[in-house]
Order: sequence, then C-alpha cells, then structure tokens
Amino acid sequence: MAISDARRPIVRFAAYLLFALLAVPLAARAADDSSAQARQWLEKMEHAVKTMNYEGSFVYIHGDHLEAMRIVHVADKSGEHERLLSLNGAAREILRDNDMLTCILPDTRSVVVEKSRPRKYIPAGLLKLDKKLFRHYEFKMLGQDRMTGRAAQVIEVKARDQYRYGYRLWLDRATGMLLKSDLVDGHGMPVEQMMFTSIRMDKEIPPSALKPVISGKGYKWFRQEKPPWAPNREERAWKVTRLPPGFTMSMHVAHDMPVSVMPVDHMMFTDGLASVSVYVEEPDKKEKPFNGTSRMGAVNAFGKVIAGHQVTVVGEVPKATVMMIGESVRYEPDVGTGDHP
Repeated sequence: MAISDARRPIVRFAAYLLFALLAVPLAARAADDSSAQARQWLEKMEHAVKTMNYEGSFVYIHGDHLEAMRIVHVADKSGEHERLLSLNGAAREILRDNDMLTCILPDTRSVVVEKSRPRKYIPAGLLKLDKKLFRHYEFKMLGQDRMTGRAAQVIEVKARDQYRYGYRLWLDRATGMLLKSDLVDGHGMPVEQMMFTSIRMDKEIPPSALKPVISGKGYKWFRQEKPPWAPNREERAWKVTRLPPGFTMSMHVAHDMPVSVMPVDHMMFTDGLASVSVYVEEPDKKEKPFNGTSRMGAVNAFGKVIAGHQVTVVGEVPKATVMMIGESVRYEPDVGTGDHP
C-alpha cells in the first residue's frame, strides 16, 4: 500500500528512531568489547614488564626537554631488579631492587634511598588495574601500528573529566611490552611522550649489567626511614579539604629532601593512575616564596604561603587539579594543643 505524502515524514522519522534504538545496544556492546579487550592487553603488558628480561634505550620528552635513558631489567627467583642510566645531562642512575629504590644524583652529590616509586617510563597505575579507574577513565582499542620496528597494538585510556590526563599506548603484539606511551590532554594532544628507540627482550642478562657506574662515594645519603601514616601532631594539622572526584590520600610522611634544609611534610593523593604531591615546609628566608602556577611539560605546580609555610602542589595532572588542591590546603591544629606554625 502506498504511503501518502502527508504521512511519509512521520514514517521516515519512525524508521530513524527505530534504527537509533536498535543501534544503541549494538554500540554499547561494541564499546564494552573494546574496553574488555583493552584491559586484557593492559594485563598482558603488566605481565611482560614485570616478568621478562629486557634491555634497551628510550627517550622521554616533556616540555622542551628530552631525556635519553638506558634500562636493564632482570626478573628472577628473588624478584625484580632494574637499572636506569641517563644518557644525556647529569649521569644520574636509578637502581631498583624489588621495592627498594636507590637514586644516585651527581649534580647534587646525593644518594636517595626509599621505597620504590612508580616507574617513570610506564604508567604505574596501568600495571595493576583498579576497578575504580573505570569510573574516571575510558579504555578503548585504537587499532594496530608499527613502533620500534615491531607490530604494535594501540590502546587509549581517555580521561572522563578535566582533572586528569589520558594515555595512548603502543604495546608489542608479540609480548605485550610497552613500546611507546603518550600522555595526552583533554584535546588529545601529547603533553609528555616516552618511546623505546631500541629494545631486546627475553635475553640472558649478566649480573654486571645491573651494577652502577657511579659509586656515590663522598655523597650525602638520604634515607626514607619514617613509616607512612605516622605524622606528628603538627603535621596532622595540615589538611587538604577539597579533592577532585576519585582522588584519595595514599601517603603522609615527613622526610628529608636534598632540595630542602628542613624536613618536609609530604602528602600524596591519587586516583589510582594520576598522582599529586603536596609539600609543606618552612620557607627559606633567602629564597622568594613560590606563589601562583608553573608548568613544565605535563607537570603542573601551584605554590602558596599558608600559615607562614610554603605549600607546593605538584603532579602530572592538569592545572585545574593542582589549583583546586592547593587552594584547599588548611592549617587546622587541634583545639587546645597550643600548636602554632
């Protein structure tokens, strides 16, 4: 039966509406499949990074700075052992023995020993996925590419709001090893990049390859000995009263730092992938206080003098994040303690 001209627009609209209703579950299912596949690839990456022997060179680009690094990683019965050596600038070395990290810094003639921090060249939160991440990040498959002369699978980790960056990752299709990582802003533009220029995997690596070139003899040593979650009464008085969605405190310690004469009160907040540090210290009278914002590559910082102390907020997060946290820092001593900064 022919459709009258008067009814034809209504029928066409009904057809479009029906198609849209049918397409929504199909699109949702495709998105779910892409997310599940992306998470499987990230699990493959975690296994490769932690259990394989590999050595190679990579470049790390942040802002106008380029760092070239050499890495040696060995996994054996006693755990993970790693050595990072800078190939340009000061000849810094970083040694990791399971959960202990030793940083040898010739430019300040110091050695810092502490519990292992996240790897700089791999997003640490992606090595152990937390279900909470799915509330604030979207995981997608972006197809295949070629990187460092190897076939690669590209994964996207997209931030759902303006308070965190996203990632694009190139994973070796044969092993899952990370070959390249872009930290991207809300417009999808890289603000920081890491890329292996050469890599050898699953090869026998001699123990000598893990020995540092720099002896550290005559250097000043800084050891992180105070356990986390043991701040004194005055340190407990420093509080962050506002955080972006998903961020919680992961650490609160007081420790010595090579860049500060006095002990520094250090709070760290994370959403499981992005992290922000808040440092509170007595200001050096010889130095001008840091007020306002500063940026280098993906790293944003915010400074403010509060209750006679220099408060500095820094992290690989957007400017809006460090500003929100920094503006919310308060000195709130317990009533009746008589504490004063």
